[in-house]
Amino acid sequence: MNTVIDAFLFPGLFYALVWTVLLYWFFRKFMAPLHKRVGPHFNGPYGSYQTLFDLSKLLTKESITPDGVNPYLFSIMPILAVITALLPTAFIPWTPSYPVVESEYGLLALIVLIGIEPFLLFLTGFGSDNKYSFLGGIRVLTQSISMETAFFLAALSPALLFGTLNLSEIVDQSSWGSFLVLIPGFFLYFITLLGLLEQPPFNIPDAEQEIVYGFYTEYSGTNYFMLKLAEFTEFMAVFAGAATLFLGAYKGLFFDNYLCFFIKMLLMAIVMMILRAATPRITLKQMLHFSWRYLVPISLLNLAWVMLAKNLFFAGV
Repeated sequence: MNTVIDAFLFPGLFYALVWTVLLYWFFRKFMAPLHKRVGPHFNGPYGSYQTLFDLSKLLTKESITPDGVNPYLFSIMPILAVITALLPTAFIPWTPSYPVVESEYGLLALIVLIGIEPFLLFLTGFGSDNKYSFLGGIRVLTQSISMETAFFLAALSPALLFGTLNLSEIVDQSSWGSFLVLIPGFFLYFITLLGLLEQPPFNIPDAEQEIVYGFYTEYSGTNYFMLKLAEFTEFMAVFAGAATLFLGAYKGLFFDNYLCFFIKMLLMAIVMMILRAATPRITLKQMLHFSWRYLVPISLLNLAWVMLAKNLFFAGV
């Protein structure tokens, strides 16, 4: 019974749906004054009607399967994308007593499952039998491979500092001192997660001016909704991973509970939205150059810094 509750309620599908709706509304509301969008700013109380109308439109529109596509690959990829995006949340210690799966290798499971998602998005483009979708899928794969190296190295810095891959133990040992040591790793993690999530300035796989809408091009209706649900669920997974690894998860200044966790995730979402509103998209060549020439070497230097700080300030423990 507990497994069913975890899978469908918290932190399962229902929680992912609530998170998606709330973040989508907050995303539209936050961006409305910056972009002077009328609908999300005035349509209903706090612009909430716009989100409800958008969701009802997606769920009631016909899901069209174009001729020539692989029907099985085309239809099953959105479902697999949602499931894969949900799996990392099972290893997150949302509260002191609530990681669904307590594992000595929780961090390894977290970063591997996050890294699988771009390959599924590549398959959505591959199975669409459309040159723009295929190019979008190739860009997803290229971008994820170039970003994942720095992402993995940044995510491993807390494990190197605390000597464990268990996410609950990492949270237990976290402190203000460890946070100061891990600040470079946190910034590296955040920059690379923007690349993994295809968010500006790294929204290269779905560049409307170049490849229509990338791997999303042939999707409509419920299938498109499932892909967007997978995208927002992955936001939840990577933000929760950042809060767990670097920010003490549920630990707060005055009390420790899930509210502290949620506030930390929301603050990261706000920073992501500000970057989305303020930065132009870079080219694929610039992204590859930035990743391999700067992010990966700096990530290696960050690991050296963590090893040095561990011996200087934490007595090598």
